[in-house]
Amino acid sequence: MNGKIKVLIVDDQALVLDILAKGLAIDPMIEIVGTATDGLLALNQLDRLKPDVIVLDMEMPRMNGMQFLHHMMQNKPIPTIVLSALTFQDSKLTQEAFELGAVDFLSKPSGGARALPTLFNQLFTKIKIAASQDISHLKPQRNMPQRNVMPSSILDRNARTNQAILGMGAFEVTNEEGRLLKIFALGSCVGVGLFCPAKRTVVLCHVVLPNSTTDTDKAAALPGYFADSAITTMLNKLISMGCAKEQIFAKIAGGAKTAVDIGDYFSVGQRNSVSVKATLLKHGIKILGEDLAGSISRTVYVTPGDNKMHLVHPDKGNWEI
Repeated sequence: MNGKIKVLIVDDQALVLDILAKGLAIDPMIEIVGTATDGLLALNQLDRLKPDVIVLDMEMPRMNGMQFLHHMMQNKPIPTIVLSALTFQDSKLTQEAFELGAVDFLSKPSGGARALPTLFNQLFTKIKIAASQDISHLKPQRNMPQRNVMPSSILDRNARTNQAILGMGAFEVTNEEGRLLKIFALGSCVGVGLFCPAKRTVVLCHVVLPNSTTDTDKAAALPGYFADSAITTMLNKLISMGCAKEQIFAKIAGGAKTAVDIGDYFSVGQRNSVSVKATLLKHGIKILGEDLAGSISRTVYVTPGDNKMHLVHPDKGNWEI
């Protein structure tokens, strides 16, 4: 182990593999240990390559991304970021990938070479955080349904759900009845929910790091990554929708101590929790519920008008704050 994060890239297009491998290798913390053109080849390389993180496409011959996740997570769970043209926030396929154990997702950019710098900047951060996630709780789940084939029709491939899945650093606000905002398997990250009962509006954010001063450029582009910039942005969004600050309250969950700590991400769960609380206090927002620390990965979701944060864990079951 040389201190770098070992990454395996899985995609059926040789050009994509080459672009991703060369682009990701620019980051001194990342080492590309291998590539594979389908899930079966990737599965057969895991013991030899021992990757810390996998970047995974969905549409591939022989074994697609869903099948790969199904087999890999039941035997050798490894944090996986799905990178596909089919994965967007309220995609049914995105939801299924997270149910199978994916820790984050990105859509493949459609803007050609001009979109690559943004893609790599996002992947650099997502890979570093994914490497710190403890997903061992997924290993004993042997009752997950097998995904044998990808949907054949365009409509099925682009099917949407009422759930907005929030990857690391993402936030979403809604007052749409029946809409559900969800974060899967929070480890050291913190799920921050701000509720405005008067407007039946809620905003949920997947906070990754404690302080935006560590990367001001990224905070400007992706404020949801950092506790301080995330909460400020969330509040401004609610206020712009007619919520008075005194009507807003917070509920928070996550901030676990993970089994894997890398470099500057040591004790990041505790630092995230402290920063979230400090920023909410600074803005005068009351915290009416919290479920923090420990060593479990929580899935959380909120819906507008409910005023509760719901939590799920495969062993602990369901509860709410």
